[in-house]
Amino acid sequence: MAVTKIHPIKSTLKKALDYIENPAKTDEKMLVSSFACAYETADIEFELLLSQAMQKGNNLAHHLIQS
Repeated sequence: MAVTKIHPIKSTLKKALDYIENPAKTDEKMLVSSFACAYETADIEFELLLSQAMQKGNNLAHHLIQS
């Protein structure tokens, strides 16, 4: 059975991305993908976008899991 989960990232974006991209859990990052940004620079791109946002919410990003 397929499972899909969406987790909001509300604290430190860099730490969350380091955990998400853990090579031991992602077949040396072969299972890591991103949408509209490069996963290598996602933390920088997200912080730049957040600094330009007019309305800032509680979520820094969303972590989507499909297995």
